[in-house]
Amino acid sequence: ALQLKFDHAQINEALLGDIPVGHEKESEDQSSAFGLNPMPEDLLEAVIRLMQLLDRPRDAAVLFPLLRSEILYRLLTGGQGHRLRQIGLNSSYAVRIARAIDWLKHNYTENLRIPEMAHIAHMSPSGFHHHFKAVTAMTPLQYQKQLRLQEARRMLLSEDVDAATASYRVGYESPSQFSREYSRLFGAPPLRDIARLRGSLVAY
Repeated sequence: ALQLKFDHAQINEALLGDIPVGHEKESEDQSSAFGLNPMPEDLLEAVIRLMQLLDRPRDAAVLFPLLRSEILYRLLTGGQGHRLRQIGLNSSYAVRIARAIDWLKHNYTENLRIPEMAHIAHMSPSGFHHHFKAVTAMTPLQYQKQLRLQEARRMLLSEDVDAATASYRVGYESPSQFSREYSRLFGAPPLRDIARLRGSLVAY
């Protein structure tokens, strides 16, 4: 897999240039943070040239910033360009929701407090709930559950803890509720899921 990160400043800098607007569908929900498009040939070519720099470290020092800028340009002018533009606008709902998500990632073990999260996002509680779901495709509670369960799974896989201990550490008060929600997300109870994961790692 390839992951290429663009921060807020890089997107803002690119938007200062004369960049044409991408051709997204008019009916598409502009507040959603998710979308899917076929990769255009020009974007694919730029990504391949970027990957080839791994074998040419001397060239990478000069060419990597240029290729990164080209890839950002291709993304901004592509079918999902409007989503990146939202990130570049400080006042956009996506950016404000991102602030609340960042807070939640650091406080997911605590009881969910919608008014506090809405205050961080500078929204009313009802408006926050609406825009949070539009951006993440989940309610704040569902998002918190995913954070808790993913962290619990990591603990069970990499640390010497049992399911009950992991459930308490991530904020659950009831191990039975934790087991039910874990099974719903990962398709099996904690012990069976972790045994399956470890078995697949050994086989690999």
